[in-house]
Amino acid sequence: MSETSHKTIPKFDPAKAGNLPKLFLGAGALGLLGTLAGFAVAPKQAAFSYLWAFVYAFTLCAGSLFWVLLHHAVDADWTVVVRRFLEKVAGLFPYLALLFLPVVFSAPMIYEWMTVDPGTDVLLDHKAVFLDGGRNGAGFFYYGRAFFYFAFFMGAATLYKKFSVAQDADGNPHLTNKMRHMAYGMIPFFAASITFFAFDYLMALDYHWFSTMWGVYIFAGSAQSSMALLIVISNACRRAGYLDGVMSVEHNHIMGKLLFAFTVFWAYITFSQYFLIYYANIPEETWFFHHRNTNSWQWLSAVLVFGHFLLPFCLLITQPAKRDGRRLFWACGVVLTMHLLDLYWIIMPQKQINEALHAAGSLQAAVAKTGSIESLHLAPHILDLCSLLGVVGIMGWLFLKSLAQDAIYPVRDPRLPNSINLKN
Repeated sequence: MSETSHKTIPKFDPAKAGNLPKLFLGAGALGLLGTLAGFAVAPKQAAFSYLWAFVYAFTLCAGSLFWVLLHHAVDADWTVVVRRFLEKVAGLFPYLALLFLPVVFSAPMIYEWMTVDPGTDVLLDHKAVFLDGGRNGAGFFYYGRAFFYFAFFMGAATLYKKFSVAQDADGNPHLTNKMRHMAYGMIPFFAASITFFAFDYLMALDYHWFSTMWGVYIFAGSAQSSMALLIVISNACRRAGYLDGVMSVEHNHIMGKLLFAFTVFWAYITFSQYFLIYYANIPEETWFFHHRNTNSWQWLSAVLVFGHFLLPFCLLITQPAKRDGRRLFWACGVVLTMHLLDLYWIIMPQKQINEALHAAGSLQAAVAKTGSIESLHLAPHILDLCSLLGVVGIMGWLFLKSLAQDAIYPVRDPRLPNSINLKN
């Protein structure tokens, strides 16, 4: 890549984005103010709503980091022109760490095991070493793990963004080799971090429940939704003229194939987890699905089966569909929405379950009349919207601000010509 062409590469101009940055910032500020008011009025609802919004942002950032690591580990050419978007999304982890603080402070309202005295529940006592937050001492192991997760995610994302941007200045191929060698060691840490984060902050919502497939289930949704986000961002920038002569329909084709692949992978993992639990028929495992197929929650379960798998599967199954930007955009919208609803389906029923158990005294008493908890109903709350707008709005504004700081794609990466001339 010549020095002249390097200088003519456009950067993202927030002024050309119209009111989008202001909309993100305004929605984020209003959403966070509404959430803050919610903590004063309905603290438990606010805590669950905020956890839902936070985990949505977390999975998108974690998934973006995964694609960056995979790109370097396999020395991929095609991703070069869209890689900067992934780096910028993953680079939001330091801000995400700050947004994690409300989850820490509200954790006793979300995780029932934090308020259960030792000796009360035999199963919880067996897990006391792992789930020590708020029960035995100050929870150094529980919160120490969270510190490790965010230290890794922030460190990895920051290093890759730093080296990638540094290469824009001098085109040093040594940085390409360095980032590839780093990826080999970081992928195992990524796998462990996202798996145990999923255990600690999603599976631990019900400390009686367990699934050995839970980590890969959350990973599958993260990878799928982050690829959908990449397609939306890259095609929006392409339509705005930032990627003229750089990104082509060939890139959409590959991203569409990966989105399709992870749609199938998510369905495979989801069905496998359900089937194994159904077949084993262990009460501590089956209650998770039983609760989420009770009353109006069963309709959301059905929507997820159709919307998270069947609809994007049908939208993306043909080759022309993967090359059609408009059809890809709609498929991505479905995937991002369904991932959001999937996390809602995971998190929100637990609030109602906790309330029913407190009222009845035990699970057996709560289900004595009908075999299920009668109070379980899909009940969206205004704080859900406030939390979502707050977290996503602020993260979206920070992303646009970060995107404007550097070249919109890695202009001196030695693999750039191969990426521009990509043919499937």
